[in-house]
Amino acid sequence: MKSLKVVFVLLLAAGCSMAVNTNSAPGATEASLMQADRDFADATHRNGIDGWMSFYARDAIRIRYRANMVKGYDAVRAFDLPNISDTTYTLNWEPTDAYVFSGGTIGSTTGRYWAVSRKVETSGKELSRGRYVTMWRREGNRWLVIMDTGYPEPAPAR
Repeated sequence: MKSLKVVFVLLLAAGCSMAVNTNSAPGATEASLMQADRDFADATHRNGIDGWMSFYARDAIRIRYRANMVKGYDAVRAFDLPNISDTTYTLNWEPTDAYVFSGGTIGSTTGRYWAVSRKVETSGKELSRGRYVTMWRREGNRWLVIMDTGYPEPAPAR
């Protein structure tokens, strides 16, 4: 009878362990999500639209400010190409918060963005700023963007 109790306790412990392990994807932490967002910015700065799109899932959407969404990888690329390829300014962003949903395959980052002029006469001047929300999906060992949107902050008072 004593050995039956030991077997029961071991099975119960194994079941709890399995339940914990199946609840989240390996490496799916808020820190990894914040780093993915920073890597997204770095890739965009290094490689332009190709770096930008290297972080997008095939079924991603972009929610345009005060407009309908853009659906799918090719449509997002076409929509973002003019802005990401514009060499008169640099788009910068930094995540300020991250959250990984239960299960570890979906997460979200929020942060601030700012665009800085690259024109000689206004080099370094901040052209715009705002906040963004990006939704991510864990695929294999990396995070991919599944939804991105942003909204501008009012211009600073002069």
